[in-house]
Amino acid sequence: MKRTSVAGFTLLEVLLTITITAVMIGILYGVLVATLQARTKLEHTAEIDEAGPVLLKLISDDIAAAFVPPVPDAPPPAEGEPAPENPAYFTGKDNSQGAGEADTLDFISSRDVWDPANQRVADFSEVAYFLRTNPDDSNVQILVRREDPYVDDKPTSGGTLQEMYNRVKTFKLEYWDGEAWLSSWGDQEAQKKILPKIVKVTIVIIPDAELAKRDPQAAEKTYVLEVAPVH
Repeated sequence: MKRTSVAGFTLLEVLLTITITAVMIGILYGVLVATLQARTKLEHTAEIDEAGPVLLKLISDDIAAAFVPPVPDAPPPAEGEPAPENPAYFTGKDNSQGAGEADTLDFISSRDVWDPANQRVADFSEVAYFLRTNPDDSNVQILVRREDPYVDDKPTSGGTLQEMYNRVKTFKLEYWDGEAWLSSWGDQEAQKKILPKIVKVTIVIIPDAELAKRDPQAAEKTYVLEVAPVH
């Protein structure tokens, strides 16, 4: 009777197979890591490039819908009393804070917003934009938006606050009255009844904190937009 032997793998073949497999896994892992790093860098770059335009779009949409309700002439004061002041429903103030401009803007917008208190859509709302200190980085500030679906005679207070972006260096607003650019609006009695013809919004952001440490000037990105209130 003829005896048949079954050939097995030698130790050298096993080691060779393991080595080849390890090399292939290393190559595949390197490709995967490089791909993920490239994707992360691309997403970071896209975020940097989109932050400024997105902020300008949100702000310009609000300003385009700005509305000033009819403001009657103030009645004569009673004897011995100061004259009452009409509220300004579109107020822009020129401020400086930290390293850049930190202007503020309060106004009434005719954009529909949800009123959670009354569970309905409000036709008008109080809106404001301003900067507040960034506790994590003194070189930049936080852009904040205030919204109040209840419009009253105190249009610069109330409502809820939302942090829009936390790496803003400059928030500057200018107002065209038809003859000149002004740095503020609403502090004159005549301006309480009208809107500026054009509002220029300038935002300087520093989205890349690491680049800012190496080259602060190169890290800054400036965006400018002019918008005309439609009312």
